[in-house]
Amino acid sequence: MENSPWEVLVVSSSMENRQNVADMLKRLGVDPVCVASVDQCRQLPRHCDIGLVFCDREVSGGDYRDVLSAVGASPLVHSPKVVMMADLDSAEEYQVVRRHGLFDVISAQCRPTDLEWMLIQAKRYARHTGGTLEPTRKLSQLWRAAGAGK
Repeated sequence: MENSPWEVLVVSSSMENRQNVADMLKRLGVDPVCVASVDQCRQLPRHCDIGLVFCDREVSGGDYRDVLSAVGASPLVHSPKVVMMADLDSAEEYQVVRRHGLFDVISAQCRPTDLEWMLIQAKRYARHTGGTLEPTRKLSQLWRAAGAGK
């Protein structure tokens, strides 16, 4: 199966959160694209192939549903997998946000292992569904860097 490169996007209105998530991803061998608003997010799919998105529940100009809509409007063959970084109150709330189309939810104070697992899951999902997701950086670097969260 031929794979095409894809980008990882971080969407957060908090510069500190964007920087923390970007730093963790860089230690895992992934150089993410970071944006602060839904409007900036809407502009990106036309210019780069986004495979995985990490976003806050609320961002400037909207929320995770607006991010889902913005990246899902891409003319690409696949839709990016969107992971929300938030602390949920219940299993029912988790099911509701998943029904809205999220790939998954991780803690708002995510760790490198949370991000790594989502990268692995996105690649695994693409492989099992015949998608063409393949990160810009080789995922094999992730397994070698698994100790980065220690």
